[in-house]
Amino acid sequence: MLRNLFTKTIRDNRKSSLGWILGAGVLSLWLVAMYPFIRDSEEMKDLIEQMPAELMAAFGIDAATFLTGAGYLSAQLYSFVGPIIVIGFAVTLGTAVTASEEKSGTLEVLLSAPISRSHVVVSKLAASVFLLALVPVAMTTVILAANRPLGLELSIQGILAVNIGLWLLGTVFVAVAVAAGAFTGNPGTARGVAFFAAVLSWFVSFFEPLFDWLELPSKVSPFTWYIGENPMLEQWSSGFAWLALTAVGLAIGGVWLFSRRDIATELTVLPKSPLTRRRSKHVEPRATHLLGSVLGKTLWDRRKTVFLWAAGIASLLLMTFAAWPAMSGNSAALEALIGSMPTEMFAIFGVTDPEALATPAGLVSSRAYLNIGPLIMIIFSVGGVSALLAKEETSGVLDMVLSNPKPRRGVLIQKILGLAVLTIVITLILIAVGFVGDALWDTGLEPMHIVGANVGLMLLGMFFGGMTLALWSILGSGGAAVGVTSAFAVVSYFLNGLATVVDPIAPFRLISPFFWFLGDTVPLAKGIEPAYALLFLGAVAGAWIATWRFDKRDLAV
Repeated sequence: MLRNLFTKTIRDNRKSSLGWILGAGVLSLWLVAMYPFIRDSEEMKDLIEQMPAELMAAFGIDAATFLTGAGYLSAQLYSFVGPIIVIGFAVTLGTAVTASEEKSGTLEVLLSAPISRSHVVVSKLAASVFLLALVPVAMTTVILAANRPLGLELSIQGILAVNIGLWLLGTVFVAVAVAAGAFTGNPGTARGVAFFAAVLSWFVSFFEPLFDWLELPSKVSPFTWYIGENPMLEQWSSGFAWLALTAVGLAIGGVWLFSRRDIATELTVLPKSPLTRRRSKHVEPRATHLLGSVLGKTLWDRRKTVFLWAAGIASLLLMTFAAWPAMSGNSAALEALIGSMPTEMFAIFGVTDPEALATPAGLVSSRAYLNIGPLIMIIFSVGGVSALLAKEETSGVLDMVLSNPKPRRGVLIQKILGLAVLTIVITLILIAVGFVGDALWDTGLEPMHIVGANVGLMLLGMFFGGMTLALWSILGSGGAAVGVTSAFAVVSYFLNGLATVVDPIAPFRLISPFFWFLGDTVPLAKGIEPAYALLFLGAVAGAWIATWRFDKRDLAV
């Protein structure tokens, strides 16, 4: 496996890839299992007939086909959940091609071997594209297995086409991350550029029916090339060729940029400007005051990406706010639909009070605070712990930091505080966006309820961040800590919902962090709850355990 870079890259990413693959397969299975309930619902048919087509298009729903297997999966799996998983994995892989190794200092060692820079990038990029393909393969396997038993009535050609399209979409963003990383050498910037491009592309494609001025930009959006013509029905879309050409073009650009840049400096292939040449060597860079402490350095290193994470949740929040006026105009149909659905179906997705979905607080909470919002906040917190501590320990950077005359305990505490400050920044942005959405679409939400929902979301993320910290300090492995935390998050999420309909497990609901956050009332219908204190105490306990263990643990083992 270690004879060439292609197989070594696969080996190095085998564990994390398995997590993405299994996650995609399980989520596909859950969504597919819900299809018979949707298909057989008369209330769903009535609701679709009454909803404006433009609004449904913004959610990836085609009213003419939604109740078919192709239309349902296109809207629920391939327009939303699938792209989130594939693009998240793609950006992780693309960033690791050059930028992550350059920041950790291992890239110089690799380039000292008798191989060309172009060979390094091409080999690692090819391995990344191969690993990315395994996620759609898992989804394809699940859908093929469920096609006949659940009456999806999909053609094999259509199933293959949509998953190949999803893979090509992810490949584009692998290439974006590679090009940005090759140009800047900064993994944070590479991730930020790639995620921003993905969010922008998604917005342009799905909001084009609502805004005329997006018609032209949508024609050059990767999401339009991917899902503009439903691949499950049209099968092989002409947009696939554009996705492939774009990915190849970006990859070639990344190889060229990396082959011409001095990785020992922060200079890119662009020449120095006259302004740069005239600048005095004694002029201190911007925000030098932030670099005088571990806390300040932590904030400075993640200053760009924090706003991109906030933008992701904020855009989801605003989109859900925008849907309320149309939904409220058909409240009777919406209430009838909710009443016809099995309680178990709502519970699986974290909705323990389905009737609340017919209110603005319930509808807006449904995406931003019940599932996708917590997912993004937990990934931010757990990923932050992994990047700021576990990966720095693995790469040896942490040893260099600790060689300074600073106590171990102080270094760790400042890094933890830095991550907490960044999480608070995201929370303040979301509170501001909540006030804006409430004012624009007149949802009538209480200000303290908006504040409470976002404070609870913040504390939920901090709880799992604290858990990751404690496990890292005990197990000595960042990968193991992230894996155990992720597994516990998934189990506790479904425990909270299913415990409301499965009596034998009902008592165990009390130990779920999601129960402490959600309870039986949607977040936007309540303020700051006493149960939030449990989330806060859990986060503090995890940080305390990590600090105590870190002060005693030998980093060499």
